[in-house]
Amino acid sequence: MLKLKARGASAIASLLIAGTAGATTTNGFANGGFEIAGGSGADGWATANSPAKLSSDAHTGAHSALLSVPGGFGASTLFQDSVAHGHLAPLGADNVGDTPVLSFWSKGDVATTGNVNFWLRYMGAGGILLDSGPQSFGSLLNTGTWTQISFQGSAIPAGTTSVMLEINTAVGPLIDSRVNAVYIDDVQLALHTAAVPEPETYALLLAGLTVVGTIARRRA
Repeated sequence: MLKLKARGASAIASLLIAGTAGATTTNGFANGGFEIAGGSGADGWATANSPAKLSSDAHTGAHSALLSVPGGFGASTLFQDSVAHGHLAPLGADNVGDTPVLSFWSKGDVATTGNVNFWLRYMGAGGILLDSGPQSFGSLLNTGTWTQISFQGSAIPAGTTSVMLEINTAVGPLIDSRVNAVYIDDVQLALHTAAVPEPETYALLLAGLTVVGTIARRRA
């Protein structure tokens, strides 16, 4: 009886796998390569303080985003809410529990008196539901080559409708002839939508459970 039950369970698992639509991976942010221009910057992105600009010094493609405070005593901020700025579809129940990975490429110099941080936030109807806090990456950068920055996000909580990324570089008085300039390119938030059983799978599962139940009764 145990063998028959095990085989039945295995068959049901096989039916589920065969009848399940594959999980999909999408980028949680729009225009992550900054290839689509909009206004004086990149479409889908907003800037604050000393505005981020498009640069032809890119990791891939033709453009990257340049955050710079050339005069010192200030900050340059780049940010996107995936719905409000990126105009992507709102997140929903299929995204709850996902732990997306944020990655982007960067190079540059934050200057002797500067720093650069990013924040990944999950947004809901009432505002920020979960905030990563400032994640510093200036020590990983150099001016000659691009470095990939990766961050494992927390599980997306229920009620999340959008994701927000903020990248900010700040600097005091410039010294040592070092210019505060940080390039950002190829922003990717790997969102995974859970695999969903196709309608036919439920019928197969019900049939499989009926068969297993019948065999179990006969063997009892």
